[in-house]
Amino acid sequence: MRHHTQDYYVDWTLARRTTAAIMRLEAGRDPLNTQLTALIGELSTRSPLFRQDWARQDVHQHRTGVKAFRHPEVGLVEVAFDVFEMPGEAGLQIVTYSVPPGTDSADKFAFLASWAATTHAETTPVSAEPSEAVEPTSRMAE
Repeated sequence: MRHHTQDYYVDWTLARRTTAAIMRLEAGRDPLNTQLTALIGELSTRSPLFRQDWARQDVHQHRTGVKAFRHPEVGLVEVAFDVFEMPGEAGLQIVTYSVPPGTDSADKFAFLASWAATTHAETTPVSAEPSEAVEPTSRMAE
């Protein structure tokens, strides 16, 4: 049975192997994490592909790179990503995605942003009453 995520990721095999390797890294960092252990157990029981990927014993820290996806509306898009650790917040990360200006992917993202804004504007109800002005509640010292 083919799942829709297999169509979304350009390299499905790499995506699932990388996910298993990241999970192995996290399991090693926190071996007493019962929720992660339970998830790994469930995936191992239900997915022959996960069992295969887990048995590879790969460990991966995802820091930077390029990902390619097949978007259902615009087709192939490529994004660069970077992962940043939050100082003083163990385990908390910020992941940024970007596309270089002037690329085919940048044009596709601009189209999707415009499309989303148009769709949102069409579905947002317009109030029949004018909006009330809000007065500032405090003033800066002069």
